[in-house]
Amino acid sequence: MRARKCPRPVAAACGAVLAVFAASAGGCARAPSSQALSPDAAATALEGRRLDDPRLLAFISAAERLEPGAVAPSAGPPSWTLRRLTLAALYFHPDLDVARSALAVAEAGKVTAAERPNPSVALVPPPFLFGAVVNAVIETGSKRSERIANATALADAARQDLITAGWQVRSGVRDALLALWTARERAALLAAEAAPARRLVAAQEARLAAGAADAAEVSAVRIGVMNVASAMSDAARAEALAEAKLAAAIGIPLAALSGVALDFDRIAHPPVLAADLAPGDAEGEAQGGGVEGRLRRAALLGRSDVKAGLASYAAADAALRAEIANRYPNLTLSPGYNWYQGINTYAIAPGFDLPILNQNQGRIGEALARRNQEAARFLALEARIIAALDQAGADYRAAEAGLHAADALLALEAARAGEIARAFRAGAADQPTALAGEVDEAHARLSWLDARVAELAAIGELEDALRQPLFDPGATLPDLAPPPRAEFAGAALPAHP
Repeated sequence: MRARKCPRPVAAACGAVLAVFAASAGGCARAPSSQALSPDAAATALEGRRLDDPRLLAFISAAERLEPGAVAPSAGPPSWTLRRLTLAALYFHPDLDVARSALAVAEAGKVTAAERPNPSVALVPPPFLFGAVVNAVIETGSKRSERIANATALADAARQDLITAGWQVRSGVRDALLALWTARERAALLAAEAAPARRLVAAQEARLAAGAADAAEVSAVRIGVMNVASAMSDAARAEALAEAKLAAAIGIPLAALSGVALDFDRIAHPPVLAADLAPGDAEGEAQGGGVEGRLRRAALLGRSDVKAGLASYAAADAALRAEIANRYPNLTLSPGYNWYQGINTYAIAPGFDLPILNQNQGRIGEALARRNQEAARFLALEARIIAALDQAGADYRAAEAGLHAADALLALEAARAGEIARAFRAGAADQPTALAGEVDEAHARLSWLDARVAELAAIGELEDALRQPLFDPGATLPDLAPPPRAEFAGAALPAHP
């Protein structure tokens, strides 16, 4: 029996279907090429980072021009202030690359959420029978709009997470710079204490040889000198560790800080806190008013992690609404054509899932639980912010009181040392007494430094709680979404399709 040939119209239809299939298989979107990571290239790129990188300096200059009250940059090497070190960290730090990548994933999710289901086609090949059925899915209800709302909220949360990462990077730079300034100041004050302490040992040893002092007095001053030497060793270690932490906070190797002149002015002498920033007493705070009540409200409403929490809740709420919409089945339209022994048949068959065995209760329950989880996380976040503000305010008040006490003690010790020095010059006091007065004054200066550092650390805690720059008021974070560098782990970022 000879097979019946496929009629010319049917053959043309076959070719058309095959052409559509080939076009859809090829696609119109350009797929990104594969890209391998090279540990060696990544390490080389990281080790090659420097603060004199022309691209970094251009980034810093552009960011500074956008700030209020910006002035033209001076000629010559830049002064590496807290602000410029922070900008360098925003340029280099890998945590921002991670947060920026998360934002890119969330933005791509918005495209995915907006996509509509592709139709499918089923073919019955000739020669005896030819047919084709196209299945087109029509989403019902608000499923697509809720998906888009969910993806948009997730992208908003990722953007706020990026800002939070920027603040955390700034906090790390500030803390490391404060630790480095503290270590260098302590080393200088210990050196100032060591000189008269050593002379005091020599003087007491001379008195011991002359029979004017006992061995216990000499041992006491010797122990004092040894304690100062041990403290100097600790200060040198703290300085080296602080330098390494500062390099890590910026995202550069330690060698890149060699020979860099750091400006500690903003760290050592921050501006006096404004009346609406300096924490007051706790009486008005309990009523939710007063200065700290306003600070608490500003932080609870304006911090980036608060906005991220609100966006995450909005995403969970949209996901819940999407699952509720999924209770209603989608409509599938299946127009088809069939040719059999010269007979052309056309049909359209609607179809849909039958919600008999379940009505999506499980997924709705999961989505509801996730939304409740996001609400609980948000309340926990606000509780942490309130606690951080309370602790920072209490710490600042205590540190400020401690600094006032240290100021008074230092003034008394300085006055006493001056009186002893005048008495020594007048012959009314011996040299060991005068040297002991110098040692006591130097030790009081160390105590004052500890109190000052405690106050500066408290200001840093307050800055973290408020997410407002207190050491350099007016400084703002630049737009962190565009990557400032064209390299990622030692390789160029792939082009966006």
